[in-house]
Amino acid sequence: MDSEDLLEKLLEAFYDEKIEPKKEAAKKILGLAARQENLELLISHEQFLSTISRTLRDEHKKSTELCLYLLCVFYIVSNYLEFHQILSEHQIGDITMKIIESQIQRFDLRYAELMEKQGQPQQLQELRKLNLMIAKQEKLFYVGFTILMNMAEDPIIENKMRKRKIITFLLRMLERNNFYLLIVTLLFLKKLSIVNECKLQMVEENCIRKLKRFFSADNNVLLQLSLGVLKNLSFDTEARLQIEQNGFIPDIVKMLKIPNYRFVSIVLLYLLTLDDKIRLTFGFTECMTLVVKLMLHFPEPVIGKELIALAVNLSTSSRNVDHITEQEFQQIVQRAITNSDILLFRFVKGVIENSTNPEVQTCAKGFVRHFMKLLVTQGKEEDIKFEIIGIMSALDLQENWIKLLNEPFIEFLHNNLAVGMAEDDIVLETMMLVSSITSQQNAAEKLFKSRILNALSQVFVEKGDDDEFVVQYLYCLHQFLFHKIGISQILEQDEILIQIIQQLNDKNKKVQQMSEEVLDILREYDQELCEKIKEIKFTEYNQLWIEQLNEQELMLQDGGDMAFEDEYGGNELDPKMWDSDND
Repeated sequence: MDSEDLLEKLLEAFYDEKIEPKKEAAKKILGLAARQENLELLISHEQFLSTISRTLRDEHKKSTELCLYLLCVFYIVSNYLEFHQILSEHQIGDITMKIIESQIQRFDLRYAELMEKQGQPQQLQELRKLNLMIAKQEKLFYVGFTILMNMAEDPIIENKMRKRKIITFLLRMLERNNFYLLIVTLLFLKKLSIVNECKLQMVEENCIRKLKRFFSADNNVLLQLSLGVLKNLSFDTEARLQIEQNGFIPDIVKMLKIPNYRFVSIVLLYLLTLDDKIRLTFGFTECMTLVVKLMLHFPEPVIGKELIALAVNLSTSSRNVDHITEQEFQQIVQRAITNSDILLFRFVKGVIENSTNPEVQTCAKGFVRHFMKLLVTQGKEEDIKFEIIGIMSALDLQENWIKLLNEPFIEFLHNNLAVGMAEDDIVLETMMLVSSITSQQNAAEKLFKSRILNALSQVFVEKGDDDEFVVQYLYCLHQFLFHKIGISQILEQDEILIQIIQQLNDKNKKVQQMSEEVLDILREYDQELCEKIKEIKFTEYNQLWIEQLNEQELMLQDGGDMAFEDEYGGNELDPKMWDSDND
């Protein structure tokens, strides 16, 4: 008998009222479907899909075995993308969802019955029945969820599944122990977790807590998949908080030691370090130590962006950077200089700014000449210069600045501050560097002689609408005022004084505060400044009125008629306006 005749005979069995013939027919049809050459025959048959889908819908509660055979047929078909539309037309996704929901309800009912019989003679018998049912269910769940996962390639179908509680059903499967069921469950969750609505639902239904068990289990596949789910979920702030609260961070940090888990662990840890509070937790782990070792032994000249991004985030916390030894820091700086690694320079800056270890500053000072050479070298990338300027600003060089301020370096500062010559970020960072240099008196005097104050004033005029530039400009002036030459130079320039006083009424509180601090210092050395401030404030508050007075004065000087017409249109009052209405 050929396959077509056999199929016709098998389909007739599904019209039998008894379950056994249907089970036998379903088993043989599954055998046919398992052979790829028969798939075209099965799909093209007019009654095949409609018959077995109807049987599955109507009979799935009567026989788990029959249900499993028929689901396995659809499982095979669902592996082919071109057949998904046909499966949708026969509502296979809807039927499968109903079967899964029904089986979960059966388990809950049987488990509740077992709990009621705790301590009774029937408990052991009920437990055996429950375990037998679980074994059958897990096969059915594996096949059912695989069908749904395959069909979820269509976003519209995936969204329908989400509304039908697919995530709730999947999270229930994480409580099971069947290895293959757990694999398909985690794969499905990982796929769904990239959709924002699904991600939020997973977080709300405590998916993260349920993944904790796979970090203690000795199973590489489940652990790898769990890390992938956590990575996708950790784009959400609440998810990151739950990961930290459930104690995942030490476990994930340990994964850095294992090559197979290293990349996904680095990405996951990077996402976790986006939150300041969570970042502090890393200080109690060996994360910084492991990350530094990975950077020093990275095979490529430029460190991978995922690894260096994690390192940069960690470097913003002193609790983390204090794990770095002097020798490691020296090797990192040397590697950054050798390979011109932009982001590695950013990491170096973070370490210098946040380390409480004085040896870090000492070590970094040994590379100052190298840093300056990179700054003044033509053709270097602007991003590298930006990072190195930040490093120089963070170094506590004090009396060393006067030795470092050579002509090329001063010219470099002026070029960066010249309007239109550099990007805003570099201009701002250069202003911060100037503030740092002026902490030393001799260096400040040398900068004054180079007319750096004029360059800063021009930056203020150009960028006066940007509060960040204004605050930094005022801070530069504040630093200059710690030296007599700075006080005398600023007091001699009325334009700068006006700029400072005008900021007293700025909406930004930080700008107001810096203006007050600068003026407070200047008042101590120039008593007349108080009167100047009052005069400038008076002029500013009454600007419109003063302009009108000036206009009138000009008209008088030109001999113009200054008589004011009254609101009735004439220069003289009309006598009739006083007459009584009765006259």
